[in-house]
Amino acid sequence: MIIVKGGVTAPEGFLASGLRAGIKKSAKLDLALLYSEVPAVAAGAFTTNRFQASPVRISRTHLKNKTHQAVIVNSGNANCANGMAGDRAAWEMACSAAAKMGLSGREVLVASTGIIGVPLPLAKIKAKVTDLVGGLSARGAGDFAESILTTDTVRKEFAVKFKMARSIVSIGGACKGAGMIHPDMKTEKHATMLAFITTDAAISKKVLEAALEEAIADSFNMVSVDGDMSTNDSCFILANGLAGNKKIEKRNGDYKKFTDGLKFLAGELARMLARDGEGATKFVEIQVAGAKTKEDAGKVARKISTSNLLKCAIFGADPNWGRIVASAGAAGVEFDPGKVDVLLGGVKALSNGAIAKNYDKEKARPFFKGKDVTIRVDLKSGDASARAWTCDFSKEYVAINSEYST
Repeated sequence: MIIVKGGVTAPEGFLASGLRAGIKKSAKLDLALLYSEVPAVAAGAFTTNRFQASPVRISRTHLKNKTHQAVIVNSGNANCANGMAGDRAAWEMACSAAAKMGLSGREVLVASTGIIGVPLPLAKIKAKVTDLVGGLSARGAGDFAESILTTDTVRKEFAVKFKMARSIVSIGGACKGAGMIHPDMKTEKHATMLAFITTDAAISKKVLEAALEEAIADSFNMVSVDGDMSTNDSCFILANGLAGNKKIEKRNGDYKKFTDGLKFLAGELARMLARDGEGATKFVEIQVAGAKTKEDAGKVARKISTSNLLKCAIFGADPNWGRIVASAGAAGVEFDPGKVDVLLGGVKALSNGAIAKNYDKEKARPFFKGKDVTIRVDLKSGDASARAWTCDFSKEYVAINSEYST
């Protein structure tokens, strides 16, 4: 597997653009378009929040179409809690882009991110659609990734390519998210996090859905910045088949190779989300081993990653391992507390359920002072493991979220 440049336009046949439509009060880019030059199959995963935004509802409906060719995205306005008017606006947003590209509305997916409860400024979006379509380019990945940001401080892009038989397959992606990050997304088969993935692999829609479901389980669904699930979380993948590989229609060796590449890309993007959490000064990886099942390991890792007390302790470089075991025990997973080990970086703090014999808090503190913090919990109850990613809670996080709606 080779890491390449290009983000969402790294795969063959994908173009992108981004511009300023005036949705945000700032002069930043806020409207983006992703386009496949040929019809593609698509899959999506969305928030399980009962209060779903209008673009989520519209895109869920559009995914029933057999093929898709574009995704239009705005930032600065979530188009959530706007009732039927919001649904109509999301539909018209997709249709306005479709009309300029000679597509049907159902061939265009739509996503939004920003403030909840404010009507979508549809007129501003429609006024810029011609320019948005005209600006589509294989070099437009950067503008696309920039246009979808809200409180993010950096663009989040990644792309890989790998050999599949005699073909070279590429997968590219871009995502956004810095706050209101605690996704629990489900595929259609079953401050917001948005992810857009493209691939030139030839793959059936049904198998693509399965691959996406596998990929998000170990990546986006294992990230938490603040424990708040968004109303707009969405992850889309489009596959246009231009790589020319033998079409993947079963969960065979080619499926595994493709899914491994997708998981790798999704994992990289997920870690970017945690690193750029609102006000974050430290990136935190929670490793849980020795669980009875992978689901158990994930629950424990996820629970620890949402501990506000722990995240505050990490900001203050306080190696308070008690907050780790308290969270692990509250995860609703069966294990023997008398067997558990906890390591802070390279220092063992807990051994077989009790404070480690030679534990020295001051030796552990340097691990909490660094930019990257690793916490490992061994439940010694089985062979399953999982990882979750989060960040610390700083004073800046409070400052950002005390005035976000203004």
